[in-house]
Amino acid sequence: MSSTTKSYWALWDSLLLQDGVLCRKWENVRGDSCHLQMVVPKVKVPDVLQLYHNDCSGGHLGVKRTLLKIRKRFYWVHCRNDVEDWCRKCTSCAAVKGPQTRSRGALKLYNVGAPWERIAIDVAGPFPESESGNKYFMVVMDYFTKWPEVFAIPNQEASTVADKLVHEVFCRFGVPLEIHSDQGRNFESQIFQETCRVMGTHKTRTTSYHPQSDGMVERFNQTLERYLAKVVDNRQRDWDKHIQPFLLSYRSSVHESTAVTPAFANFGRELRLPADLITGIPPDAPRSITDYANDLRKK
Repeated sequence: MSSTTKSYWALWDSLLLQDGVLCRKWENVRGDSCHLQMVVPKVKVPDVLQLYHNDCSGGHLGVKRTLLKIRKRFYWVHCRNDVEDWCRKCTSCAAVKGPQTRSRGALKLYNVGAPWERIAIDVAGPFPESESGNKYFMVVMDYFTKWPEVFAIPNQEASTVADKLVHEVFCRFGVPLEIHSDQGRNFESQIFQETCRVMGTHKTRTTSYHPQSDGMVERFNQTLERYLAKVVDNRQRDWDKHIQPFLLSYRSSVHESTAVTPAFANFGRELRLPADLITGIPPDAPRSITDYANDLRKK
């Protein structure tokens, strides 16, 4: 009997058939959550790794996040070793390896008690002008859920930033109590300050002595820029087209500071990924809107 067969034999009590598919019943260490993992045949392991690391469902986000995303859905013997080996041999990741020890912005803890109470805003660039005429990307990130919104913009003028903030963020998630930014002139301009005043939002900023106090957005920008470096074409004029697929991957990956995905923290449910449809992950049992709302309140 092979070592793999022995491993599955030891799991016999945890295995079951779900709609003709072999699954493993997995329970977290606290014992308060249980879900089914689809058991993957060895021949299909490369397909799963390709979907959840290389494709838009994965976003080249490294070993830890790839492993967490796969383990939430699948099981096979030596899964961790296979994920580590796959990520190490990924040519796109190898071509854009960052320094072994990256400088990190100092994290400051904020007393935020609900989604979209306090947000951070930043503008990165300039980058090579895209075919759509964009040179910068604007990041808005919620401190509570770690949910990011990113917008490719042609310039970093205050009017451009304020327009995106009002129409793409406030109208979607509501007006925050507080907005935090660096000391960029676009965030300190009269237009931006007036927008905050009209909306009733308090504006804060980093200080000259602590320019990296907003470590959350700084690290997100680094992650996004590394991803774009892996996927843009040789002319580097399509970078803005890759932002939204990256966001799908990032929002559906467990965040290290919350231990849940930004999507779950924001919506109370996980996002369904393209790879989930391809691999045939079974849908959740149907529920009424009342039951769904009650479950959210309990969480």
